Amino acid sequence: MSAILHNYFRSGTSHRVRIALALKGVDYDYLPVNLRAEEHFQDSFKGIHPQGFVPVLQIDGRHLIQSPAILEWLEDAYPAPALLPALPDDRAYVRAIAALVGCDIHPLNNRRILEFLRQDYHADEDQILTWCQKWISEGFD
Repeated sequence: MSAILHNYFRSGTSHRVRIALALKGVDYDYLPVNLRAEEHFQDSFKGIHPQGFVPVLQIDGRHLIQSPAILEWLEDAYPAPALLPALPDDRAYVRAIAALVGCDIHPLNNRRILEFLRQDYHADEDQILTWCQKWISEGFD
């Protein structure tokens, strides 16, 4: 099985997938997508993922998108070592934390939102930092 991970080094969602691949011992080719250079908007990448998001795990011609779905696929395809605890209550707790990050914190602090704040609202870097701190703190509180 050949695997290619299309990802960006600073992407939290890409980090999650790289960590899981390492824990599972899955070999893959690391293919950087430079978001700062807007490579994710190029036709070549849009052909891989029309939304232009990273990560994308390419496995034997399939393109797996969205880090939670990729992590679930890895758990199904490579059950050992397990990413989730064995007990249902513990699994629910881990899934809740993952959902908290993926649904409540990350969407408000991802690059496209921050670029929107910079470009359309002319937010400076101190305002961006305040924005990020607010939503990260509220998410974990």
